[in-house]
Amino acid sequence: MRKFDNDELRRRVDEVLYDIWDPIGVNEEPYARAEYDSYVPKVFQLVLENNAVEPISSYLAGAVRTSMGLVPKKKKCDYAAQLLLSHKKAIEEGCA
Repeated sequence: MRKFDNDELRRRVDEVLYDIWDPIGVNEEPYARAEYDSYVPKVFQLVLENNAVEPISSYLAGAVRTSMGLVPKKKKCDYAAQLLLSHKKAIEEGCA
């Protein structure tokens, strides 16, 4: 049995937040690559602890609302959360 790769999941969380979630629209700016780094640890933990979209999506939406002062796009938060759970499953199944 292969050991779960936390580093791979953390890397994928970082990529999904920057490339997909990107609530302020900076993912085409190389100088903004670290823009969402502060959210990675919490999202990583939520993905590890959950198999449901809602807790992850709610955290992402709350971050948009409270930290960024923007109106969150629920569908985008849901999509990012679902994608993260799919990445977790792929890693669990050894498809990393």
